[in-house]
Order: sequence, then structure tokens, then C-alpha cells
Amino acid sequence: MVESETNVVAFKPRKAAAQHHPKSLLERIYAAGSLPVRADDVATKVAAAMLQSLGFLLIEEILADGTPRALARGEARKAMDRPWRLVKPAFSGQPGLPDGLGSLPV
Repeated sequence: MVESETNVVAFKPRKAAAQHHPKSLLERIYAAGSLPVRADDVATKVAAAMLQSLGFLLIEEILADGTPRALARGEARKAMDRPWRLVKPAFSGQPGLPDGLGSLPV
């Protein structure tokens, strides 16, 4: 006997988990010195929080009046509703200074 009904359920396609690989995110931050992140870009924020916990970057929350506030390592998850600025840490000198032509300082 042939049945006309099937038990196949169509699922919605999944969205991409991350828009950028964390390595390319680091490369962009280190080349530019800092990188703005929109409030609704959750994938980039999750990757940035992971990289901040490893000490590879600093996260600044942009407040309503436009001033940046540095987030400690545990505060990043609580500030997901605001825009961020991802900043290169100060390995030598000031935070946010870009690498000259992508090379490491000597």
C-alpha cells in the first residue's frame, strides 16, 4: 500500500554561528587599533568576549552619551545590549595604537 503522506518535517535553515573567524577579528583589530561593533552583532561580541578572557583584546562599552567605558573580563556578558569598541591591548605603549603596516613593534 502506498501512502501519500510523509513524516518529513522541514526545518528552518540555521544562521551562521559566527560572521568572522576570531583570527581574522584579531587581525582587523590589531591592524586598525580598534574596531566598532554594532549592538545587534552578537556573534562578533561572543568571539570578542572569548578573546578578551584570553587577554588578546580590550572591550569598551559605548554609553548613551557616546563615552567609552572599559569592561572588565566578567562584565562583557552583561553588556551585550550596547555597542562596543574592541581595542588592541597595550603590549608596549598605549592601548588602541595600530601596528605599523601590520608588523610587530621592535
